[in-house]
Amino acid sequence: MAKTGNGRNGADKPASGTFTGTPADRLVRYWRNSDRRFDELLDETLDAGRQAVLEAALDKLREEEQPEFLDEVETIAESVRRTDAQGDDMIATLFWLAVEVSGDLSQPPAVETIEEALDSTGLLETAADTRLLPVWLEPEALVYLEAADRRTLLLRMLDSTDAALRFVREGDLLADPADTGTRLVGVVGLIEEEAEAVEAAGEDAVPDFLGLARIGEDGEPELDPAEETRIREALTRFTAAIQGADPRVQRCEPAGGLNDLLDLIAEADWTDDGELSELASFIDVASDETADAVVDTVVTSTAHGLFVRAFNADGRLLDERAFTLQGDEAAQAVALLQQRCRSVTKE
Repeated sequence: MAKTGNGRNGADKPASGTFTGTPADRLVRYWRNSDRRFDELLDETLDAGRQAVLEAALDKLREEEQPEFLDEVETIAESVRRTDAQGDDMIATLFWLAVEVSGDLSQPPAVETIEEALDSTGLLETAADTRLLPVWLEPEALVYLEAADRRTLLLRMLDSTDAALRFVREGDLLADPADTGTRLVGVVGLIEEEAEAVEAAGEDAVPDFLGLARIGEDGEPELDPAEETRIREALTRFTAAIQGADPRVQRCEPAGGLNDLLDLIAEADWTDDGELSELASFIDVASDETADAVVDTVVTSTAHGLFVRAFNADGRLLDERAFTLQGDEAAQAVALLQQRCRSVTKE
């Protein structure tokens, strides 16, 4: 889970000469030239919480460069290299779990059980220490967690659990325990690995070992069949152990970084029910009609179910439709909208 950086393609070219300019100018120059100074300057920017500098750098890039730059920045934001109290060279990285839950969320997740399951199933082979934050997090809020915020969360988790809890509460990142029905939420953890072990694994490391459920998908490298079987069996044992300790959990999957978590939740198969599938398609179509994929919805309860209106960020009506969803299905529909839309207003 070590971060990869050193500018574009992570080529780690040596620094050459000097370059003056604003921090945003230098970030762009170093990134384009795969200059090792990129990581150093980016870490300084993230640690200082200077999100405005990152946004200025993004604006200086060509449109086709922006996704690659942003992905690298957000990946590096979730990982730091540091010397621990014993003087060991360590790499600390945030990792995220996607959890499908049903029922009351007023009680925290069974983080000790999850940590033990991760350890006993061998899913984190190079981990020296693993700890989870004992709260359920709302994916709708996590969508807006900028790179600087991700670094702040990482540093707070390294500081103490209390410091991290204050951060997520002040940022309104907690899932609403009053929501009902089946829904997907997030749990965040911190893994610390010896830098030497991570570097020794190199290209032979299991690809995205915290996203093992998706091996072979989206261009991920294929594994030896025996190794893939071992990993999938470990994932099955992992989920079973958590379900046994917490009946609210329907499934629990390691997702990887925050972007991986959001992708996993966005692509999740919520249900086979036709109306809920229609609602998901309704939002997809509305999103496609916007320039920024931002959709706000207004939901009205009717005698026959729900009436949903979708608006773009400027308040223009994109579409509206009635859905025959009541009771638990209506609650699931609202939860789905909260995952997929910027805002959901209930009337």
